[in-house]
Amino acid sequence: MKHSIRAFYKTTERLAFRIGIPAEHFEQLRELMEWKEPDDPIYEYELSHEQINSLEVLIGTKFDSPDYLFFLSCSA
Repeated sequence: MKHSIRAFYKTTERLAFRIGIPAEHFEQLRELMEWKEPDDPIYEYELSHEQINSLEVLIGTKFDSPDYLFFLSCSA
């Protein structure tokens, strides 16, 4: 399972960029997203500003901007 942060332009809803989350952060990601069920990690989630800030710290990359909508996605 590979998770990534996907940013979409607010004006067009087109994908602007994607940032991969290294697999070694899965347990921290599970806690951050409050996943309880085994299938929870496979869905796409819109991220709150608090989650975005936590993810920036977790992966060591600044990406937040008011120009984008952010989602957490999973791919096989």
